[in-house]
Amino acid sequence: MPLTFEQLWSLLWAFIFSRQFLDLVVKVVVFPGVIYMSFFLIIIIWFERKFLARVHLRIGPFHVGPVMGLLQPIADFIKLLGKEIVVPDKANKFLYNLAPIAVVTVSAMSLAVIPFGWVAPNVNWVVYYTPLNLLVVLVFLTIRPFIIIGGGWASNNKYSTFGALRTAFQLLAYEVPLIIAVAGVIMLSGSFDLIQIVDRQSKIWFIWLQPIGFIVFFLATMAELGRRPFDIPTAEQEIVFGWGTEYSGIQFMCFMMAEYVQLCVASLLVAALYLGGWIGPGFLPPIVWFIIKSVIVVVLMIMGRATFPRLRIDQLLDAGWMTLIPLALIQVFATIIVVQVWPGILGQFIGQR
Repeated sequence: MPLTFEQLWSLLWAFIFSRQFLDLVVKVVVFPGVIYMSFFLIIIIWFERKFLARVHLRIGPFHVGPVMGLLQPIADFIKLLGKEIVVPDKANKFLYNLAPIAVVTVSAMSLAVIPFGWVAPNVNWVVYYTPLNLLVVLVFLTIRPFIIIGGGWASNNKYSTFGALRTAFQLLAYEVPLIIAVAGVIMLSGSFDLIQIVDRQSKIWFIWLQPIGFIVFFLATMAELGRRPFDIPTAEQEIVFGWGTEYSGIQFMCFMMAEYVQLCVASLLVAALYLGGWIGPGFLPPIVWFIIKSVIVVVLMIMGRATFPRLRIDQLLDAGWMTLIPLALIQVFATIIVVQVWPGILGQFIGQR
């Protein structure tokens, strides 16, 4: 029998006020959703600018906001909202306008599948759980450069095209060692599930069992994000702003937001794969430990912008192909030997699944 309108209405209200729906709303809107990401973007952008200013013996943001210019990112956000969106006449307008929306969407979706820690027995705080969440995050992490390449090419500007080509070269050189480094973690944990990967680090963090893999993954991740010294695709002194030269207003803001959202995602991934995720002393909740570790990783990535000069394109490619890939392969071969030859010894260091 088909349901009546009153029955459908009652089912809808029952779903809206159900525990599952309310949990989903909190996750999407509050944490790790819109409110948390907005707070993260404001704090990290402000911190990066203040940190760089201190290194350069400058003041940095100071006047906007009650504390040391803390609200300067909000002022910049409002300013960009009011700026005109200029689309070049000879640009591929569909792809040019699609790229900013796509890059923000991809970045937000990658955050939705990352678990943040246990909140109850057999209940992990995550927007959407899948046992292949590590693969999903890696896919979203590697899609962003392709969107940047498309946006740079669609601008029909020589500087944007140069930046897009540099992004393609960098993507090809650093995705390979990144995936190889992750393979070592997968072999140790026996799973693509970040929850199981973290649980297997209950006795010892994987950074101590995979030190070379950690270094390779950290550097390759910085290259994927285009953080200095791997910021060749933008290279303001050489190609204006690379792939983003023609973007303005809210479109430019979307690219910048996506960059910092991906920075958050990358830091969470590093913390989950190598730093024990949400595992920590019991005086703080697991979610708090996870956020603390990810913030430490973010600070380390930001420090690169203040302390290292930009690499040349040939140096960057040589570092990816000639150094990181061999090091990642050495870590993988060592992991294979340990897993196959000394599984009993390995079991003393790795927690149970």
